[in-house]
Amino acid sequence: ALLSARIVPVLATWLGWPATKIAGAIGRLARDNARRNPQRTASTASALMIGLALVTLVAMLSAGIISNFRSAVNDLFTGNYAITAQNNFSPVPISAGAVAGRAPGVTAVGSVRSGEGLVLGHREQLTAVDAEIGQVIRLEWTHGSQAVLAALGSDGAFTTDSYASQHHLRIGSDVTITTATGTRARFVIRGVFKPPDGGLPFGALTISAARWDGLYQQPQNLYTFVKMTGGETRANQAALTRALVPYPDAKVQTRQRFIDNQTSGLSQVLNILYVLLALSIVVSLFGIVNTLVLSVFERTREIGMLRAVGMSRRQIRRMVRHESVITALIRSVIGIALGIVFGALLAARVSFIAFTIPVGSLITFFIAAWIVGLLAAIFPARRAARLRPLEALSYE
Repeated sequence: ALLSARIVPVLATWLGWPATKIAGAIGRLARDNARRNPQRTASTASALMIGLALVTLVAMLSAGIISNFRSAVNDLFTGNYAITAQNNFSPVPISAGAVAGRAPGVTAVGSVRSGEGLVLGHREQLTAVDAEIGQVIRLEWTHGSQAVLAALGSDGAFTTDSYASQHHLRIGSDVTITTATGTRARFVIRGVFKPPDGGLPFGALTISAARWDGLYQQPQNLYTFVKMTGGETRANQAALTRALVPYPDAKVQTRQRFIDNQTSGLSQVLNILYVLLALSIVVSLFGIVNTLVLSVFERTREIGMLRAVGMSRRQIRRMVRHESVITALIRSVIGIALGIVFGALLAARVSFIAFTIPVGSLITFFIAAWIVGLLAAIFPARRAARLRPLEALSYE
């Protein structure tokens, strides 16, 4: 807010240019008023700048996470459909995946079970996979290959490179899992893979589904991925949907629908943040109104002189409106720029956030700032237009 006064004249010149073309002399007066006192213009809508910086940061956070998640799904998922619970996160019966595998046109089905267990003294999220998972999921292996997925057997496991590095695991290392019921089982690391930044469906350790079903009571699938002849078609989706009729809690999703559903919870949280941050925009509205009113008071004689030489009340109102819009746009440009910088710093430090600029959202924020400028000018413009020329000229 303090340093931006140095760039206000430049921004006022550029952002006020459309006003000079639309309103002519009125626009030039508004632009000159905006850059007459750079420090006041800079401090007028500081709340707007801060609000837009935070809103831009949240928008970049959302876009970065969703972009990374979409990239991760595209990198991992080689199937055509995903089967999850209706709420996207609860498990579904194992038999639902088996029934889906018998639907017409299905060439491969791979399911992922999930649960918790004690590993190396820590509670971890663990997963298990079917032998066919390698036909619908593709991993980037640092040690091992896709063949590991089908050859886990009764004692094989695979893990991520970060977990292996953290716990000094390598191919052939022994790991003991303790289930919630106290059952202990020993496994041998058969593969290590590098997960994408956007997330993955596997836990710290993944074992075979056959061994999992013997260790955990009432095992259920978290995800089931399906590959079908012909890919994504209405007929294929209808066939899967008909097969899953006995399981009302299970739903069939395309790749894009799966991505949208998995990120819907994040979108809801971010929408709440948008509403909260919008309050700062409301605060900035009053700040701009207050400054414009003071500006009208300070320029009472000037406005009286403009009226005396022929400026109409409508032109006075237009001048104040353009000045308000220019002021709001200056702060919006600075706020959005700061938000992008903050988003870049966040993306540089957090691996699961990609640096993504949500152009559509930023355009919306810019338009919103323009609307805020118009709304803020309503009262000051009306007051300026009501000034009587003779009284204004004699104002001390």
